[in-house]
Amino acid sequence: MLTLLGGLALFLIGLSQASRALEALGGSTLRAWLSRATRGVARAFFVGTLVTAVVQSGTAMTVTVISLVEAGVLAAAEGLAMSMGAIAGGTVALQLAAFRVYDYALPIIAVGYFASLWKPLRHGGRALAGIGLFFLGLDVMIKALTPETQGPLMQLALDAVAANPLWMAGLALVFTALVHSSNAAAAMAMAFYVAGRIPLEAGLAAVVGAAVGTTFTPLLAAMGAGAEARRVALGHLIWKAAFGLVALLLLEPLSGAVAALGGSAARQVANAHTLFNLIAGLVALPFIPALVRLLERMLPERRGAVTPKYLSEEALGTPELALSLALREVVRISDHVQGMMATAVRALAQGEGDLASVQEREEKVDRLTQAVVMYLARLKSQGGGEAVEKLLLLAGELEHLADQIRRLLKQQDKLRSQGLEFSPEGRAELSEAASRVYGRMQRAFTALATGNHVLAREVVGEHAETEAYLQKLRQAHLSRLEAGRPESRATSAAHLDMLMTLDVIDAEVTRVAELADAVYGSRDGEA
Repeated sequence: MLTLLGGLALFLIGLSQASRALEALGGSTLRAWLSRATRGVARAFFVGTLVTAVVQSGTAMTVTVISLVEAGVLAAAEGLAMSMGAIAGGTVALQLAAFRVYDYALPIIAVGYFASLWKPLRHGGRALAGIGLFFLGLDVMIKALTPETQGPLMQLALDAVAANPLWMAGLALVFTALVHSSNAAAAMAMAFYVAGRIPLEAGLAAVVGAAVGTTFTPLLAAMGAGAEARRVALGHLIWKAAFGLVALLLLEPLSGAVAALGGSAARQVANAHTLFNLIAGLVALPFIPALVRLLERMLPERRGAVTPKYLSEEALGTPELALSLALREVVRISDHVQGMMATAVRALAQGEGDLASVQEREEKVDRLTQAVVMYLARLKSQGGGEAVEKLLLLAGELEHLADQIRRLLKQQDKLRSQGLEFSPEGRAELSEAASRVYGRMQRAFTALATGNHVLAREVVGEHAETEAYLQKLRQAHLSRLEAGRPESRATSAAHLDMLMTLDVIDAEVTRVAELADAVYGSRDGEA
């Protein structure tokens, strides 16, 4: 038994190391892809699947999705679809493990380790070594389960559990919830099945339990979050549990179908693991809007004043700590502003937006900004340096940004209430312009959160180019007016006003990047 657990530990260590290394190779780029999947549940599902197939940590990726929903970057429907796609993409690791390359596990680890010593290949080498470790762990588990190494008592216990699919699924569910990895539970089932200790039906029941168990980690992560994030986590659990129950009821024909696909014993379990999660997600796509409406009734928005999360009275006695906490609160405000802009981008692309949610989020920005300003004013009275002044300016810029984004949505809402519509060219231009400004906002806010001077200066340097681009769009609209396009004439004032608002937003984004650069520069100088 200890050898079996040792093999499991090797598998988990290898999977974790490979995941961290792969995320280090392209984590920020992949997270940006996630945040841009804002145009429909199908796109969100496939982006989640592809990104996690690269990073290989479905549970970690679903927690990331929860944070994006909490920030307002993703809507609940898209977040739910993306989290289902993330779990499906995470099954690629077990597909790799099903290749019978156990004999090469140690050479793979060696190559990966020595490659990691060379800086350009550091992360790639660590990923390769991690892959070798989970191959080795699976090999150890399989060898630990041979009849020669395990007595008849263990087989009797396995037979008792395997005879009841609900027990097997329940054990896998609890195990997955404890280790936060459905791949680990599925790998255990694979090892037992390859060693001939359980039938295929029991292995599939374990796969189903693992798929449901993996939804508990994001559920815990969403406990203290807003209603939208909690809906995503709960919706994922509800759907996987319902789909899993159906799969358990149809276990015998499903086992026959998996066996009919052929492949080794290991491949059959890996296929079941991938197919269950992939099909569960695909079948869910048309039902996600209805599921979100149900979840909105189950988890209504909590009303009440938003309060600062990081500001501490005790920290005011330590100016450097108080400044760091205020900066974290300002970054939190920027998350709300970014969520508002994501809603505006969707509205311009689709012709409708949730003005009420934007207004509610703007009120949160106003209240949080007021709290930060009061906190920083007290810190400044105690002799705060230049960084305090820059943070005060930053908070004001973010509040003004929120006002401008709300104005953008009100312009769109007013046009729709009048029964007017932009020309196809006009809407496409506005949508593209908003997406471009939103992309710059994401980069500026990333610089604010991370202190990346290079990124902040890139955003500042690109402002003139963006301003020229928006001016070009204004000229294009005036050309359509001269051509006598009736829809362009009817919406002309709104179109030009929205372009002007986007110009103002971009200028403020540039100012945020300048101040972010200055804040970290001031802190470095004072340190």
